[in-house]
Formats: sequence, structure tokens, C-alpha cells
Amino acid sequence: MRRLVVLVALAAVTVVPAFAQDTAREVTVTGTWEISVESPQGPMTITATYKQDGEKLTGTHVSSMGEAPLEGTVKDGEVVYVLTIQGPDGPLALKHTGKVEGDTITGTVELFGDTIPWTAKRKK
Repeated sequence: MRRLVVLVALAAVTVVPAFAQDTAREVTVTGTWEISVESPQGPMTITATYKQDGEKLTGTHVSSMGEAPLEGTVKDGEVVYVLTIQGPDGPLALKHTGKVEGDTITGTVELFGDTIPWTAKRKK
């Protein structure tokens, strides 16, 4: 009986991490998302179009400031990407990080040494 309990415990320890890894791999952000961010100029709404190929992420942000390309990764339920916009003094790279939970992403964007929260909802 004791041997059976040990085998069941070992099986659980082996299966749970494997299941967690499979679940993380299933996260996909491909599609159109509506992003809300509280910028230094006030609230902004941005339309993001993400294309995910494995862990590679590409796409665009479209806002009242124009359209900007992005590149990054999706790994273990987290997105990390850099968006490059044209600022008054030249190109400006904005690093976005976020956690994907279903049809919502919550995270921060690094802007001029500060971090600003952002949220995204998948458009259906």
C-alpha cells in the first residue's frame, strides 16, 4: 500500500508541471485588441493588432498619434514587446510587458524612465 501511495505522489509531481507547461504554450494573442493606457497627456485608447508565431510576436499599434510597428515575444502567458514611435527628438522605444489572462492583458509600459499601467481587451 505504501508503495502505491509513493507511486501516485511521484506521478502527480511529474504530471502537474507538464500540464502547466502545455497550458502556457496554448496562450495566443493573435488578433485585435483595444488597449487603454493612462499617458502623461491623459487617457488613450489604442488598437493593437498582434500576430503570434510560436513565441514570436509582431504587429502594430494604431492611435491618434498614428501607426507604429511592434516586435516581441509571448512566453509562459506573458507578452513582452517594444513599440517604436517617432517622437519630437527622433525614434522612441516603448517597452510593454503584460500578463495574458483569457481575453485580457494587464501590464506596464516603460516611458521616459517611468512605468505606466495598461490593459487590453480582445475585440471579438
